[in-house]
Amino acid sequence: MSSIKHIVIVCFAMFFVAACSSEPKNETPEQKEERAMDEAAECDPLVSEFRDLMVEYETALGDMVAANKVNAERQKELSAKAKDLSDRIQERGEKTLGLKCWSEFQTIGRTYGMRIAKLGMQVAMMDGGMEGVDPEMIEQLQKVMQ
Repeated sequence: MSSIKHIVIVCFAMFFVAACSSEPKNETPEQKEERAMDEAAECDPLVSEFRDLMVEYETALGDMVAANKVNAERQKELSAKAKDLSDRIQERGEKTLGLKCWSEFQTIGRTYGMRIAKLGMQVAMMDGGMEGVDPEMIEQLQKVMQ
Protein backbone atom coordinates (compact mmCIF):
# COMPACT_ATOMS: atom_id res chain seq x y z
CA MET A 1 0.00 0.00 0.00
CA SER A 2 1.40 3.38 -0.93
CA SER A 3 2.27 6.02 1.64
CA ILE A 4 -0.54 8.21 0.31
CA LYS A 5 -3.09 5.51 0.98
CA HIS A 6 -1.70 5.07 4.52
CA ILE A 7 -2.16 8.77 5.21
CA VAL A 8 -5.69 8.76 3.84
CA ILE A 9 -6.67 5.69 5.88
CA VAL A 10 -5.27 7.08 9.13
CA CYS A 11 -6.91 10.46 8.50
CA PHE A 12 -10.30 8.86 7.94
CA ALA A 13 -9.93 6.84 11.14
CA MET A 14 -9.11 9.99 13.09
CA PHE A 15 -11.95 11.94 11.46
CA PHE A 16 -14.39 9.14 12.30
CA VAL A 17 -13.37 9.29 15.96
CA ALA A 18 -13.57 13.07 15.94
CA ALA A 19 -17.00 13.14 14.32
CA CYS A 20 -18.49 11.04 17.09
CA SER A 21 -17.89 13.55 19.86
CA SER A 22 -18.57 17.09 20.96
CA GLU A 23 -16.28 19.79 22.30
CA PRO A 24 -16.58 23.00 24.31
CA LYS A 25 -17.74 26.02 22.32
CA ASN A 26 -15.94 29.38 22.05
CA GLU A 27 -12.52 27.84 22.48
CA THR A 28 -9.63 28.97 20.29
CA PRO A 29 -7.58 26.30 18.53
CA GLU A 30 -4.69 27.05 20.87
CA GLN A 31 -6.92 26.64 23.93
CA LYS A 32 -8.27 23.34 22.59
CA GLU A 33 -4.79 22.00 22.02
CA GLU A 34 -3.58 23.10 25.44
CA ARG A 35 -6.63 21.57 27.14
CA ALA A 36 -6.17 18.32 25.24
CA MET A 37 -2.52 18.13 26.20
CA ASP A 38 -3.14 18.84 29.87
CA GLU A 39 -6.05 16.49 30.28
CA ALA A 40 -4.62 13.65 28.21
CA ALA A 41 -1.53 13.63 30.40
CA GLU A 42 -3.79 12.49 33.26
CA CYS A 43 -5.38 9.67 31.26
CA ASP A 44 -4.60 6.10 30.42
CA PRO A 45 -1.01 5.66 29.22
CA LEU A 46 -2.25 4.59 25.76
CA VAL A 47 -4.00 7.92 25.30
CA SER A 48 -0.86 9.79 26.34
CA GLU A 49 1.15 7.64 23.93
CA PHE A 50 -1.36 8.44 21.17
CA ARG A 51 -1.03 12.18 21.88
CA ASP A 52 2.77 11.99 21.75
CA LEU A 53 2.61 10.03 18.50
CA MET A 54 0.28 12.58 16.91
CA VAL A 55 2.73 15.37 17.85
CA GLU A 56 5.56 13.33 16.34
CA TYR A 57 3.52 12.58 13.20
CA GLU A 58 2.61 16.24 12.66
CA THR A 59 6.22 17.31 13.20
CA ALA A 60 7.59 14.68 10.80
CA LEU A 61 5.16 15.67 8.04
CA GLY A 62 5.86 19.35 8.64
CA ASP A 63 9.59 18.69 8.36
CA MET A 64 9.03 16.83 5.08
CA VAL A 65 7.03 19.75 3.67
CA ALA A 66 9.62 22.29 4.85
CA ALA A 67 12.47 20.27 3.32
CA ASN A 68 10.41 19.48 0.21
CA LYS A 69 11.55 15.88 0.63
CA VAL A 70 9.30 12.88 1.21
CA ASN A 71 10.36 10.12 3.60
CA ALA A 72 7.96 7.34 2.61
CA GLU A 73 9.33 4.85 5.14
CA ARG A 74 8.83 7.31 8.01
CA GLN A 75 5.31 8.06 6.81
CA LYS A 76 4.50 4.36 6.65
CA GLU A 77 5.93 3.76 10.12
CA LEU A 78 4.01 6.64 11.72
CA SER A 79 0.81 5.70 9.91
CA ALA A 80 1.04 2.09 11.11
CA LYS A 81 1.74 3.17 14.69
CA ALA A 82 -1.16 5.65 14.65
CA LYS A 83 -3.58 3.05 13.32
CA ASP A 84 -2.40 0.46 15.85
CA LEU A 85 -2.74 2.82 18.83
CA SER A 86 -6.08 4.14 17.65
CA ASP A 87 -7.40 0.59 17.20
CA ARG A 88 -6.16 -0.49 20.62
CA ILE A 89 -7.75 2.52 22.32
CA GLN A 90 -11.02 1.99 20.46
CA GLU A 91 -11.01 -1.69 21.48
CA ARG A 92 -10.84 -0.60 25.10
CA GLY A 93 -13.71 1.79 24.48
CA GLU A 94 -15.35 4.45 26.57
CA LYS A 95 -16.54 2.05 29.22
CA THR A 96 -13.04 0.78 30.04
CA LEU A 97 -11.21 4.10 29.65
CA GLY A 98 -13.84 6.24 31.33
CA LEU A 99 -15.68 9.18 29.82
CA LYS A 100 -12.97 11.76 30.50
CA CYS A 101 -10.17 9.70 29.01
CA TRP A 102 -12.30 8.63 26.03
CA SER A 103 -13.18 12.27 25.41
CA GLU A 104 -9.52 13.22 25.49
CA PHE A 105 -8.70 10.54 22.93
CA GLN A 106 -11.33 12.04 20.65
CA THR A 107 -10.09 15.58 21.25
CA ILE A 108 -6.55 14.57 20.37
CA GLY A 109 -7.83 12.90 17.20
CA ARG A 110 -9.71 16.05 16.20
CA THR A 111 -6.88 18.40 17.08
CA TYR A 112 -4.19 16.55 15.20
CA GLY A 113 -6.33 14.83 12.57
CA MET A 114 -6.92 17.97 10.56
CA ARG A 115 -3.32 19.11 10.81
CA ILE A 116 -1.96 15.72 9.79
CA ALA A 117 -4.46 15.48 6.93
CA LYS A 118 -3.46 18.87 5.53
CA LEU A 119 0.25 18.15 5.84
CA GLY A 120 -0.32 14.67 4.42
CA MET A 121 -2.00 16.16 1.37
CA GLN A 122 0.96 18.52 0.90
CA VAL A 123 3.39 15.63 1.19
CA ALA A 124 1.30 13.55 -1.21
CA MET A 125 1.38 16.35 -3.76
CA MET A 126 5.18 16.51 -3.44
CA ASP A 127 5.31 12.75 -3.94
CA GLY A 128 3.66 12.79 -7.35
CA GLY A 129 0.15 13.79 -6.45
CA MET A 130 -2.77 11.61 -5.53
CA GLU A 131 -2.33 9.20 -8.42
CA GLY A 132 -3.59 5.72 -7.61
CA VAL A 133 -5.84 6.83 -4.73
CA ASP A 134 -9.57 6.23 -5.02
CA PRO A 135 -11.12 9.50 -6.33
CA GLU A 136 -14.13 9.11 -4.01
CA MET A 137 -11.78 8.84 -1.03
CA ILE A 138 -10.02 12.06 -2.11
CA GLU A 139 -13.35 13.85 -2.49
CA GLN A 140 -14.48 12.79 1.00
CA LEU A 141 -11.19 13.87 2.52
CA GLN A 142 -11.41 17.26 0.81
CA LYS A 143 -14.97 17.77 2.15
CA VAL A 144 -13.82 17.00 5.69
CA MET A 145 -10.89 19.40 5.39
CA GLN A 146 -13.08 22.36 4.32
